Amino acid sequence: MALGRKSKLVADDSNNTTSLDEKPEPHQDPALETGVYGYDVEKTEERGRKMSRLGGPSAIGITDVDDDSVVSVGKQVEMESSNAIKYRTCSWQKTAALLFSEYICLAIMSFPYSYSVLGLVPGLIVTIVVALFVLYTSLIVWEFCIRHPEIRDVCDLGQMLYYGWTWVWYVTAAMFLLNNTFIQGLHVLTGAKYLNTMTDGAVCTIGFSAVVAVISWFCSLPRTFDTLSKIATLSAFFTFISVLLAAIFAGLEDHPKGYNTGGPSGKLVGEPTVLVVAATSTTFVSGMNAFLNISYTFIGQITLPSFIAEMKEPKDFPKALWAVTIAEIIVFSIVGAVIYAFTGTQYNTAPAFGSLGNEVYLKVSFSFMIPTLIFLGVLYASVSARFIFFRLFEGTRHKGEHTVVGWASWAGILAATWVVAFIIAEVIPFFSDLLSLMSSLFDSFFGFIFWGTAYMRMRQADYGPGWVTKRGIRGIGGFALNVFIILIGLYMLTAGTYATVQSIIDNYHANLVGGSFSYSLAPLHQSPLDDTVRVMNRISLVNVLKASRPHPESPRWTRTLYSQCRPTTGSLASRRYILDRTPNTPRQRQAVLSLRCRHASTGHETKAIKRTALHDLHVQHGGKMVPFGGFSMPVQYSDLSVGDSHKWTREKASLFDVGHMVQHRLSGPAASLLLERVTPSSITALEDYRSTLSCLLHPGTGGIVDDTVITRLGPDTFYLVTNAACRDKDLAYLKEHIAELPDPTHVDWQVLDDWGLVALQGPLSPLILQDALVRAEATDLEQRDFDLQTLYFGQCKHFILKVPSSDCGPAPILVSRGGYTGEDGFEISIPPFMAQAFTEYLLKSAGPDQLRFAGLGARDSLRLEAGMCLYGHDLNDEITPVEGGLSWVVHKDRRVGGGFHGDEVILRQLKPVKDGGMGPAKRRVGLIVDGAPAREGAQIVREDNGEEIGTVTSGCPSPTLGKNIAMGYVNSGMHKAGTEVGVVVRGKRRKGVITKMPFVKSHYWKQAAGTAPG
Repeated sequence: MALGRKSKLVADDSNNTTSLDEKPEPHQDPALETGVYGYDVEKTEERGRKMSRLGGPSAIGITDVDDDSVVSVGKQVEMESSNAIKYRTCSWQKTAALLFSEYICLAIMSFPYSYSVLGLVPGLIVTIVVALFVLYTSLIVWEFCIRHPEIRDVCDLGQMLYYGWTWVWYVTAAMFLLNNTFIQGLHVLTGAKYLNTMTDGAVCTIGFSAVVAVISWFCSLPRTFDTLSKIATLSAFFTFISVLLAAIFAGLEDHPKGYNTGGPSGKLVGEPTVLVVAATSTTFVSGMNAFLNISYTFIGQITLPSFIAEMKEPKDFPKALWAVTIAEIIVFSIVGAVIYAFTGTQYNTAPAFGSLGNEVYLKVSFSFMIPTLIFLGVLYASVSARFIFFRLFEGTRHKGEHTVVGWASWAGILAATWVVAFIIAEVIPFFSDLLSLMSSLFDSFFGFIFWGTAYMRMRQADYGPGWVTKRGIRGIGGFALNVFIILIGLYMLTAGTYATVQSIIDNYHANLVGGSFSYSLAPLHQSPLDDTVRVMNRISLVNVLKASRPHPESPRWTRTLYSQCRPTTGSLASRRYILDRTPNTPRQRQAVLSLRCRHASTGHETKAIKRTALHDLHVQHGGKMVPFGGFSMPVQYSDLSVGDSHKWTREKASLFDVGHMVQHRLSGPAASLLLERVTPSSITALEDYRSTLSCLLHPGTGGIVDDTVITRLGPDTFYLVTNAACRDKDLAYLKEHIAELPDPTHVDWQVLDDWGLVALQGPLSPLILQDALVRAEATDLEQRDFDLQTLYFGQCKHFILKVPSSDCGPAPILVSRGGYTGEDGFEISIPPFMAQAFTEYLLKSAGPDQLRFAGLGARDSLRLEAGMCLYGHDLNDEITPVEGGLSWVVHKDRRVGGGFHGDEVILRQLKPVKDGGMGPAKRRVGLIVDGAPAREGAQIVREDNGEEIGTVTSGCPSPTLGKNIAMGYVNSGMHKAGTEVGVVVRGKRRKGVITKMPFVKSHYWKQAAGTAPG
């Protein structure tokens, strides 16, 4: 071998009498014996030699060094001229192609995000400065390799740089191989996600990963960089087309993805905002992450010694380097700035493909990334394989000839690297964070520390001790610059490592770390593209976190899934959690049947994000789909913004798909007993076809498991609706308490999977539904002539009908008067086979001038104006109904005898302190807040002394009132309407006033006075 492992190098910084053009005899220089100049010597005796070229010519005489190097490199070329496989064949143009393919990659599309954090001008400055720093350090790499043409890779360079210490070679080799293998694993995973996206999950993820690994292995087989450069050119070209299309499409779209959907901090509204400089609220951590994001994209010096080692004319390497650097600055800056200009600070994602709202645009532009997804991993696999192969076969004919042993060994080494990469990508649950950790650990050395040290070593060799002062201002300036470069590396090593380790810890705490060998991933139309492409090469902590979590500015309805329940797509471990509690497998169904609980499902259980029965209809109507509660749900539609949809509902009528919610049917002689035990409602007093809002309660504490609507359909038959985000918890809870009944077989429990559930809301709702029922083919005249004016809030009725002009029906639908918006309306439960047909019929019969689809965005602002709670935000397992302002769900009959879960705590809270009770320690209140809107987590403080008295749980601008409204909890005694408080919003205290809810007058159709406030 040329360098490394057991070879002994003796550093000598004194002037050496042996110059490059004075080649030592073979017995004097083991470099000749080991074949670094091209000699084929089977076995050698490793002996020490002086590291003479560190004592060679000065930088001023670099031309002479080049000339000497030509002789040395020329000798290598001469010695392999008769070989069938020649390595020293790359021109500077072909080397430039390799560099283009390495740097012009998917990570470009994270630059708009970095610019949104740093501001456009600072972001562009950082881009140029980092590019120039990397150019400078790359030229240092080149100069070092020119002086020492026997260097084959960064491991040789590292050992020579640090005085020939053997342990340095081993450490560098370990970092080198780990870095390359993890990047291979990254591209296995990213390629698998791409295939899963484009095929709608046709094959399990492991299968796709294996396919990508095999394809990558095949593409890695060329033995020389000269051959690989042709594939590299194609890869760089397609990547350029991809980012160019993304920039063009961003400009063609009317609005970016997520336009006017709101979000927890209110930023996803309005026209895209471009910041010239960073916002004053930008934190050190976010700014640092944006800087690292840009830096990691440029850093790639780890491969440069390997590229230079196969150039025919290494002195031409700066030409390739300058060409790539200029192209990087132009492409990175223009693409980042243009896409940022069209997506703004509010709407941009990392990578920026996720900002494209048009699914066709998104798929087309991202599809051009396919060669890069494959080739970049191929490039690093080839670099690793030649590191091993050359050390095994240096000086033998297998290196330069087409031998069976040579090719078999080369293919086997490549296969081993891809197998290891495949296993690493699939087995390590925090793979993305670990990749970012390695970027902090390794790129700090290979991007900065090594090259600052190399500069000083070469200058000391050129000028001897005291070289800093001998060179005057050039020496002092060069020394200061390279000390600064080393400090940058140390900063990235310490701060970056800390941030990434903390990320792994945070992900574990948030249950966002998956398990080994995930079997499927959500297709593109079922979850944002961000989850497919956010795992990228050399990306910062911010983007790594985005790969596993929702965007911090994602709508609250998207984040609820992550904050309340473990995702239904994701790790095998999380899916086991669901299976343990949901009767999906034959064995579990058999177990649950013993409790007479069954699923009335018409379809198979999918492992990916689920779809409601109306999913295709949403897509046809321009619905922007996001994951929510384990389902792909529309957040808004292309015809109306969230604010306009909100107002449309208040003025006309909207149709909401709430089919993601869990519908249950409980029947049997013990059904009433069960509900009396788990809720505070008086089930015995509930009349047939009447509904009541209630809560499932924890035994002992009285905390709310989930809020629910209970409807009595007959003497022993009940219909329940619970929240989708709490599905697993609710099913486990009901299963447990059915089992505790004296005779569990007296309860028949059906989970109505796949049934449709739509909410028709707004003042025109009665007219629209009445007209639809009149024209529907009801089974009898009584149903057809039924007057909805006689169906009041909290009542329901079954209609058996056939959808006109369809084969659907006759079948029963359940129409319940009520809703979640504060407006008059209905919730309609529909059998699976007619859900879409009935919904289409309803939309067509009303027409777009009266009725339109509305999404989760409008539903969230409407419910807040109506003063209604969202579980996981305004209610949770630790809040009781009394604290949550839901005392009225505790029926007066239950306040005497109790008999429900948590009755001791709840009844004591209901009783005032003056009467011997304990009262609630906190109360849910409404707030009107001045200035910026208060979001979940904002502190509520006393107006006089700033003492913290509560927390905001929901908040948004009210489209109806034109004010910022919020809901939260304050200490008892501070809850009275009119009390002035302070609300801390983004570090500033804003004026708030405790306000009665609902904020907007409700319009429920009630029996007492025809119409009455809620």
